[in-house]
Amino acid sequence: MKKWILILLVLLSRSTFGQELGTSLTEEKLLPLGLLIETAISNAPLISRLSKGQEQRQEEIKIAKKSWTQHLALTGGYNYGNVVVADRLSSPQDVSTVFRTNTSSTYFIGANLRLPLSEITTRKNQIKIQELAIEEMEYQKLDLELTIEQEVTKRYNELLKSIGTIRLQNKKVEADESAVLITEQHFKNGTATMAEYRMALDILNTAKIELEKTKRDAWFYLQTLEQLVGAPILR
Repeated sequence: MKKWILILLVLLSRSTFGQELGTSLTEEKLLPLGLLIETAISNAPLISRLSKGQEQRQEEIKIAKKSWTQHLALTGGYNYGNVVVADRLSSPQDVSTVFRTNTSSTYFIGANLRLPLSEITTRKNQIKIQELAIEEMEYQKLDLELTIEQEVTKRYNELLKSIGTIRLQNKKVEADESAVLITEQHFKNGTATMAEYRMALDILNTAKIELEKTKRDAWFYLQTLEQLVGAPILR
């Protein structure tokens, strides 16, 4: 008799981390699913890496578009000195030429472009390759975003299901505890057998084991969801 009372007291007083989780974690404490999906996508390392790769390709396109400047040559010059100018003077009686010397300076600027036709084609092909690479990375990002959205939604729903199950199992444990107390009283009064008392204890113990299992599952879903999102998921 004392042995079974001791077992009952141990079962009723047992407290674990999982039990604390079950009493503190509710649906209202979870952040909205849409916000968690956005956060997970923004924190995804692979998506960030692809975005950096796209930026690199964009810079390579800019370089390719300016590559023709390496075939451009600028020329210029400057001259300073005396210049002899011939002026022709005419009158009704005579025509004469007068020479005079002026000091002057002159300068010139020019540009020379030597661009092979093959270079034009090659440059266009290089730009096209980079543009296709950027487009491919964008599709990869969309695929990753869809995968992340599906996985976050799956984990979120599993966590919600576990929270709801914990609430129901808590009520069952409370009911089984009451049943054990009533059976114990009947056993003391001689109106219940030891087998009935043991059965009540077994039912309570099974209910508590199932509750702890569900709490462990909820803890697992909570941790994996936070890892996937890359940030806390509770308010």
